[in-house]
Amino acid sequence: METGPFLAYIEGRQMRWKFTLDQCIDDAGADPRARLLAVFDALRSWAASQPGFRSFSFTHAMVELAGPQHPAHIMVTSNKRALRKRILELSEATGTPDPNFLTDQLLLIYEGAISNHALGNVDEAADKAHATARQLISAASPLPVSTFLAGPETH
Repeated sequence: METGPFLAYIEGRQMRWKFTLDQCIDDAGADPRARLLAVFDALRSWAASQPGFRSFSFTHAMVELAGPQHPAHIMVTSNKRALRKRILELSEATGTPDPNFLTDQLLLIYEGAISNHALGNVDEAADKAHATARQLISAASPLPVSTFLAGPETH
């Protein structure tokens, strides 16, 4: 496999994903909890927009190109770190006493939803991840609960 076209494909997917993520965060308004939950809005939107959605290209690239020095591996890990950084910034804005822990929890839910959807283990995995993330964010946030938990929910 030629690395150049593959890297261009991965980068294009990343750009489209980042646009979806940024749009969902912008659409979430000013509530920092809603902005953090928007990561999962983006996941739902992405899953719904991808015919035959099975997984993210990054996950496939990590499995196919496991060598840590491979340019695709470096690109994937860089993008995953960027997502973690973005979620951490959003977690910090909620006022949670432990934003790193909340970030880790949300990343586990996020990646677990992708994997379990791909494996067919969980129906509506993105919706269920969204509901789980809403509960985690609410429990971790010192902000009043009522308006955030009352948000629209589908599962």
